[in-house]
Amino acid sequence: MKVMTTSHACVLFASLILALNGCDDEIFAQAPADAAPEIARLAHQAEIDLHNQKPALAVVEYQKILSLDPNDISARSNLGLAYYLQNDFTHAVGEFKIALNRKPDLWNIAALCGLSQAKTGGNADAVLNLQLAFQHVTDPSLRFAVGKQLFTLLLEGGDLIPAAEVVGQLQQLEPKNVDVLYASHQIYSLLADKSFLAMAQLDPDSARMFQLRGDQLAQIGNMRGAIAAYRLAVERDPHLTGAHFALGEVLSVSQDASERAEAEVEYRKALADNPLDEKAECRLGDIELQRSNTQNASQHYKRALDLQPNDPDANEGIGMVLLMLDSSQEARIYLSRAVQLDPTNVAAYYHLSEASRKAGDLDAAKREMEEFLKLKAQRDKLKRSFNDLPLQIHRQANQGQEVQAPLNAAPPETTDEHNKPNP
Repeated sequence: MKVMTTSHACVLFASLILALNGCDDEIFAQAPADAAPEIARLAHQAEIDLHNQKPALAVVEYQKILSLDPNDISARSNLGLAYYLQNDFTHAVGEFKIALNRKPDLWNIAALCGLSQAKTGGNADAVLNLQLAFQHVTDPSLRFAVGKQLFTLLLEGGDLIPAAEVVGQLQQLEPKNVDVLYASHQIYSLLADKSFLAMAQLDPDSARMFQLRGDQLAQIGNMRGAIAAYRLAVERDPHLTGAHFALGEVLSVSQDASERAEAEVEYRKALADNPLDEKAECRLGDIELQRSNTQNASQHYKRALDLQPNDPDANEGIGMVLLMLDSSQEARIYLSRAVQLDPTNVAAYYHLSEASRKAGDLDAAKREMEEFLKLKAQRDKLKRSFNDLPLQIHRQANQGQEVQAPLNAAPPETTDEHNKPNP
């Protein structure tokens, strides 16, 4: 990931000056009485210079303060900051380390020290300071900068699990940051590759190994290979956790009608092995909805909601059942919840608009249809990205014709076994 540039640092770290000066009362108490007014004057001028992005002037003023009182931690810290803003990271590290030796819980200083050490190649020391700072720094911008640098150093050092933990926290700080999302993909891919190699060396003919091969083949669009691999996995272990559901998923997008029918058997096996498998409940609900068996579909979806109230698929499913039963007002509750839980669910917006129209709320129906059309247009532009998700592409391909419906149109017909048109 990109790390913070010096120009960005000038803006960010200027906001930390007052925080770094938090021990002034203690400092002045230690300083000679006749020096205190001069120290105050120099500190005030240095602070102005830092705010005005004139760190070279601030360096001179902080050096004068330290000549009057070598124990002034605030001046020592801010002198390090001034050096940092001049890209003089070696001298910055020296000042920060002196301050931290005197007062180890200066977390902002630990952050700046770690960032400086990373610039000078002292990666081991940098990691230690950045890890401490990342746990304690409260300023969001500084904490994010620390986390990005820490992630980079951990990744370069091959410490994948700690790096994954850091990137997970960065995602919480900035969930829409593309650099963070890329870093997340990068680290989890490396961990997946490492796990694959370890499994292959440990037991290349195990049920889990074939399940993993099925997962990988499904992701690259080799559905025939995935089906074969999953079948080998369940042959070796008929009760392998997750294998029957995964086999059901690839069978459900098969071009062969008999294999699509077999998907239901696999979902039921998954549920028999794990009665708490709410995703299997949802898939069985989808199949019953395709058959227009609203009673059975409702039972599956309600069971899924009992297990996981925040599953968007279960909320959408029960909403679809209610819409088929002309309970449009109640359907709106669940469909609204579905799009709230998954704002990217294009089909759910379409059906929510239909439910609103049937309920007589034409303004809401119009807004929801506009959102549907906007999301659909965005999805169409991202089709190249979806090529990286072949299983989803196959599922979409089986989900019927494109929807270009006015507000008073019926939902599009579909041959998809889940009966949830995905426009």
